[in-house]
Amino acid sequence: MQPKFSAYLDIVRFLAALAVFLGHAAGTNWTQGFLWQLGVYGDTCVVIFFVLSGFVIAWVAENKEGNWWTYGANRVARLWSVIIPALVLTFVIDYFGVRMAPALYLDQPWFNGDHLGLRYLASLFLVHEVWHINYAPGINQPFWSLGYEAFYYLAFGVLTFCKGHKKYLVLAALFLLGGPLMLALLPVWMSGVLAYRTCKNRSLPVPAAFAVFVASGLLLLMSPTLRSAVSFQWMGQEIGGRYLDAILFFANLVAAHGLFKQGAPLPPRMAHAIKKIAATTFVLYLFHRPLIQLFSYIGPADAGSWGRRALVIGATLAIVAVATPMCEQFQRFLRVLCLRWLTPRPASRPAVLAMHAVKAPLAPEYELLKHD
Repeated sequence: MQPKFSAYLDIVRFLAALAVFLGHAAGTNWTQGFLWQLGVYGDTCVVIFFVLSGFVIAWVAENKEGNWWTYGANRVARLWSVIIPALVLTFVIDYFGVRMAPALYLDQPWFNGDHLGLRYLASLFLVHEVWHINYAPGINQPFWSLGYEAFYYLAFGVLTFCKGHKKYLVLAALFLLGGPLMLALLPVWMSGVLAYRTCKNRSLPVPAAFAVFVASGLLLLMSPTLRSAVSFQWMGQEIGGRYLDAILFFANLVAAHGLFKQGAPLPPRMAHAIKKIAATTFVLYLFHRPLIQLFSYIGPADAGSWGRRALVIGATLAIVAVATPMCEQFQRFLRVLCLRWLTPRPASRPAVLAMHAVKAPLAPEYELLKHD
């Protein structure tokens, strides 16, 4: 993976998470509409996550993970290392928030207060979106996308590592379990896989890459307007607009690969800084919604004050920065446990495997892409 292209992917994923966070924080009850313009890009950013996920998973499955148990251990550790702390954080903040600021919770469309035990259990095992049951936990509605991501991880793992025609029966059973929306949004995620295959096999000349890169970027900025021309919904979910965003970002990735494949590498300090900042992306995505709620009910009463805005935005980013290294350590721990459980080991290998797992790096997509 070329360092500049890898850095570009890191920058895009962090900016997408930041836009989702600031768009949610712009609500009237939180910061009185501060940076409200970003709110219309929230769903486009989630599509960018889906496409990036397909790209990165296809890359690591081919280049870093040669068997199903390593693939499975990395996916579970990657997800649970942030999901478990996020669920705990959401529960604690909601528990006190309902009692301290009931007006921000009760009878509000953004709070899922019914069947909490089932919601948290379903979210832990990532089945909270099967058949579009929409069982996101409490205030943390951004969890919805993980139900799709985890399903596509599993489907791609079956397609990649299972042999013979039986894998298609397993895939059919998975889609039957997941429901029609899982299948409807699969092309969005698979466009990332297709982008990886395209970049692997060919590269656009620099002039053409530059033209496509600029054009696709501008069209993505116009997405809120363009979506209206192709919009159609199914079971309450936008389909047409998400397909459009996926096509545009697919073109942007292919163009970026051709544009950034050559030239001098980034300065080491800049490359390191980009990696460190991008590592916060997943934590920011899953932690931001309950933290917005917390700092709104313990902060200054005036949502439009600069004190409230600084607290909601600044304190959330600070907590995410502190929590990210802890989640990385938790991921390493979970990876050891998952490898011990999943790996088919001869009797003579357990100790060697455990030592290898402890020393192994994070799942490749956590740092996003390691340079060859």
